[in-house]
Amino acid sequence: MTVSTDDLVVDIVRTLEKQGVPRESYQLARKFDPEALARLLETGGDAVEVRLEIHDVSLLVTKQGVWVTDEAPPARPKCPHCGLPVSAVVQIVPECHNAYPCGCRVEKDLLE
Repeated sequence: MTVSTDDLVVDIVRTLEKQGVPRESYQLARKFDPEALARLLETGGDAVEVRLEIHDVSLLVTKQGVWVTDEAPPARPKCPHCGLPVSAVVQIVPECHNAYPCGCRVEKDLLE
């Protein structure tokens, strides 16, 4: 199944509208990159699941579609150096791991 950016955005907008979130109350591009999400779903295989939260609505996005989840998103761990919430650990070279978005150097298993 091919994932097009336009179809993905339409599915997300329709799902949010069904939850009572009006279109003019958010801008999807400020929450995530729709093109990058479509590429991730297209190239990542059937097991890829992406969770988004837009206006207190938790969404589960897969190659097969968009669903509302009742689960609250998991709390993000805090950076052990600066205390900011960490959403990812980026590895540029094998021995260097940096927290995102703060950039502090961290252990690779911070999010596990």
